Amino acid sequence: MVWILLMVLIVGVMLLGFMYVLSENDHLQEKQLDCKGLDTHQRIQLLFISDIHNRKLNETTFSKISTVDLVIIGGDFVDKRTSYERFMHNLSLLKQWGAPVYFIPGNNDHEWRYGSFLDELMKEEVIPLSNEDEFVELPNGTPVVLSALDPYFMKPNRNASYLEDEKGLQILCVHDPYVFNRMTQEAKDRFDIVLSGHTHGGQIRIFGFGPYERGGWQISENQAMLVSEGYGTSLMPLRLGTKAECHWIELTSKK
Repeated sequence: MVWILLMVLIVGVMLLGFMYVLSENDHLQEKQLDCKGLDTHQRIQLLFISDIHNRKLNETTFSKISTVDLVIIGGDFVDKRTSYERFMHNLSLLKQWGAPVYFIPGNNDHEWRYGSFLDELMKEEVIPLSNEDEFVELPNGTPVVLSALDPYFMKPNRNASYLEDEKGLQILCVHDPYVFNRMTQEAKDRFDIVLSGHTHGGQIRIFGFGPYERGGWQISENQAMLVSEGYGTSLMPLRLGTKAECHWIELTSKK
């Protein structure tokens, strides 16, 4: 009996070690998409990352990315475990390309222990979007309408205006894909790209089953939606059957 318990303990420790390694094993997911919102010869190289939580960004992973026109942080950049030093380290890596950086709130960002998180981001020239739209002309001259939904109300709540200018690429970022799924079809259809996270793909899946579906792309003729499995972890730094990922997305015009 003692030997059986010892073997169970050893196997359990090995499994936990394996799950920890998975949670720290970066996956830089690269995707090329054709978008109706871009004119001929227009091109955007976009970095999207969500659900960093308390994880430290791996410098080796981000050194592989040479060009970025726009950075979008899709929520849960921090949680109550995140130190100020780690926050600054992570932010410095995401600002290294000199591209505009936008932040859309997640459900854990309000746990920040060092004052107003949004004020801290703005001090570092990161632009928070909360139930609002922003017309962005990128350094390469490409126009983008970036919209954000924030059910957590980190800024005073107001309805997003959804800019009526149909020209330019229309991107929606919402931390939780459930919020997008609750929108009317008419509201959904105005966006070319939808970026979300929150679910971690279930984070720990046993025999393929987890509390949420796996992340990934859903692509139709006129719209592409990403549910990222996130870069970090919530609660425990463990993964099983999911990927710790960030996304480099190249957007070009439809031929």
